[in-house]
Amino acid sequence: MIALQYACLLILLPCLLDAVRRSGIEKMSRDDLFIWIGLTGLIFGILLCTRDLPEGVTLKYSGAAFMALTLGYSRALLSMTLLLLITQPWANAGVVLLVDALLPIWLMIFVVNLSRRYLPANPFIFLLGCSFIGLFTVYAVQQCVGLAVWSVSVDTPILSTLFSERTGLHLLLASGEATLEGMIITILVVYFPQAVLLFDDEFYLSRPM
Repeated sequence: MIALQYACLLILLPCLLDAVRRSGIEKMSRDDLFIWIGLTGLIFGILLCTRDLPEGVTLKYSGAAFMALTLGYSRALLSMTLLLLITQPWANAGVVLLVDALLPIWLMIFVVNLSRRYLPANPFIFLLGCSFIGLFTVYAVQQCVGLAVWSVSVDTPILSTLFSERTGLHLLLASGEATLEGMIITILVVYFPQAVLLFDDEFYLSRPM
């Protein structure tokens, strides 16, 4: 497990350095800074509400994919790294940061890029495909990878864990989070689109549907 921790840190550190370089902090507007700080503070408050449930399931909010949609890759990764370092034990920091920060953020960016490349330039494609369906897909993968890592740490067969009731409960929680965040993204796109960085007005609204 220690080797896995070091491997995760080796993967994560270059990504963090690249995120700092690409975050654009030096030329960020006051509104963008306010949105970044506000969303980070909101996610931090929600992460403090983590609770342990029966059957070894932890009721906790992820928020990484949501932050990727709203803040973009670099700022989301920096914020989630900071929040997880504050709220999670440092003993498993490498795995936690990789599974709960880098993986869902990267997957969310991948989903958005995939939809822009192969699907029509329609705002409903973004709202349904990226927000609701995309968020659930990302969180489902994140939960399954997290369970697989947990299985390795406790020396349990991975397949037996992935096809257990525990996985179903995690996916149920993921669906609830994706639905809630999808509704929030929809409201933001309609009334406050500048808060959703990955929603490109020129791409989704300037072309015929």
